Amino acid sequence: DNWHIGEKCLAPCPENGKLHEGTISSIEKDKNGKSFAVVSFLESEERKIPITKLCRVEATRGPWKSLIFHDSDLEKPYFPDRNLPSPAVPFKLSDNGDFIPYTINRYLRDYQREGAQFLYGHYANKRGCILGDDMGLGKTIQVISFLAAVLHKKGTREDIENNMPEFLLRTMKKESKCNPKKTFLIVAPLSVLYNWKDELDTWGYFKISVLHGSKKDDDLSRIKQGKYEVALTTYEILRLYLDEFNSVEWSAVIVDEAHRIKNPKAQITQTMKSLKCSVRIGLTGTILQNNMKELWCVMDWAVPGLLGSRLHFKKKFSDPVEHGQRHTATKRELATGRKAMVKLARKMSGCFLRRTKALISDQLPKKEDRMVYCSLTEFQKAVYQAVLETEDVSLVLRAGEPCSCNSGRKRKNCCYKVNAHGETIKSLRFSYLTILQKVANHAALLQTDNTSKQQEAHIKRVCSEVFSNFPDFVQLSKDAAFETISDPKYSGKMKVLQQLLNHFRKNKDKVLLFSFSTKLLDVLEQYCMASGLDYRRLDGNTKSEDRIRIVREFNSIQEINICLVSTMAGGLGLNFVGANVVILFDPTWNPANDLQAIDRAYRIGQYKDVKVFRLISLGTVEEMMYLRQVYKQQLHCAVVGSENAKRYFEAVQGSKEHQGELFGIHNLFKLRTHGSCLTKDILE
Repeated sequence: DNWHIGEKCLAPCPENGKLHEGTISSIEKDKNGKSFAVVSFLESEERKIPITKLCRVEATRGPWKSLIFHDSDLEKPYFPDRNLPSPAVPFKLSDNGDFIPYTINRYLRDYQREGAQFLYGHYANKRGCILGDDMGLGKTIQVISFLAAVLHKKGTREDIENNMPEFLLRTMKKESKCNPKKTFLIVAPLSVLYNWKDELDTWGYFKISVLHGSKKDDDLSRIKQGKYEVALTTYEILRLYLDEFNSVEWSAVIVDEAHRIKNPKAQITQTMKSLKCSVRIGLTGTILQNNMKELWCVMDWAVPGLLGSRLHFKKKFSDPVEHGQRHTATKRELATGRKAMVKLARKMSGCFLRRTKALISDQLPKKEDRMVYCSLTEFQKAVYQAVLETEDVSLVLRAGEPCSCNSGRKRKNCCYKVNAHGETIKSLRFSYLTILQKVANHAALLQTDNTSKQQEAHIKRVCSEVFSNFPDFVQLSKDAAFETISDPKYSGKMKVLQQLLNHFRKNKDKVLLFSFSTKLLDVLEQYCMASGLDYRRLDGNTKSEDRIRIVREFNSIQEINICLVSTMAGGLGLNFVGANVVILFDPTWNPANDLQAIDRAYRIGQYKDVKVFRLISLGTVEEMMYLRQVYKQQLHCAVVGSENAKRYFEAVQGSKEHQGELFGIHNLFKLRTHGSCLTKDILE
């Protein structure tokens, strides 16, 4: 059989043995004289196949058409079960022939076209921008639409042919069209990196390289030769190989979860600012998570100098806005704050586009968000109080008082820099705050394995002081592993959770139960086993292939009524539309984490109404955590949203004279036992 280089053939695919169309790129003999063809397949890399296994392609429909495919079978994307929201026509982005191909455009909503147009406009003018849409509005698809337009994709067989190696195009007497070559870099957290690859493969024929793992060095050199159109990598890899990345001329860099560039001093920010590329596109649903400095930092990366220096920004924008947000602000402060907000919105309007879930509210069911305040049990109160009465906490609380040696300095800078064990005030503050969070959740979290050495020492000190009053608890923890005390008498929240779960079980509801701490997930898992609940669990140790399986099982199997998820691991890119109840067992400091968690269930594709329950231990540090979330969201609303946010608080973050009811150490290390709910008092 005489085969020629450049000829089409049908060859068995090694994965499944089916015949696939390919092209012969070279012919070799091994040492036994057996002939092999190196075949390049349309969709994947080259493979070596014995010549005897090749079959001819029937050449009846012209030399380049084969009988295997009908052209419309090759269209990407193709979702046979979806209604087409729009007619199948291309969408023009500019007069010089850049358009979103009809294959993609037929599935887009109007606001998504507008988003792609926004990205394209900044790319054409060689400027950076931020796409700040709410979670769940399809930022990924808007980026892919923009890429398809600038890479002149058609979403059809034509793309497959254009993606073939140069020498093949020459033998086909076709000129390769796309000169000069464009290459785009997408930087994303590892948890969604392969999700990007899947989406790009679903929505078009892109030549993609994933720069992660062992073969990234070869791929980088092939990128320099212009062999790929899109490179995907993580923040971490970019930081480690910055010089190699800077040796490539990127057409644009697209950064997912761009709010990670929020701290001017952090290494990740330095890396992103050192990446050579003038078109910097950031994607984030939460550009401002904790304070306005973060907004400045992200914008200053995308469009350097837009908001001036950090000090200028603080003086002109963040100070007036934050002081004007105070519930007791004077008329003048209010007016100055509003003026600063309007000015900031004007400055950002060209480079920052944000749309909220209100756009698709007609396609989403209702969402009910409830706070459930749980009283501490007597046991928890005693432990909490004992922690507050330790010498260490007293050192922390008195750190700002004048020192007893009359030096005129504060205690923490003079004779009381460290405690009896040589630990600094700062480290004590964090360690004891963590202990209080643990006690507020469940006394069983005072287990000492898997904690840092320092924390272990602190917990032992606390336990020896407290537990002498609770001999039965000491006995229990000696007899059995600490976890098996998922007896609700050691946790007010467990009592509430028990009632909630019984109710949902009767109702046949499906529950997502989030917790920040994996140790708490262990306790909850023990509880599920003991109550005979059919559950699944997903945390940071779950492998990515298992994640997909767990989500699929939970969404489709009626009997699985609960999934335990760690707030940090399960927050990103997972789709739990099978759940209609979300319970956040413990709050985190950052409202974005909790919102990400809720959005796993409340998103496009959800048909049932969603109920959210946030469990908060009354009178403890958790109330402070939740109130600070409200503060941060109020700020986000005021700065990025267009509506006037309601003003609840006296406090201003980072201000010594306006610590109010929220900030400062004395608000954190306190147990309010008189049964009134601080959150309710403030928010009403």
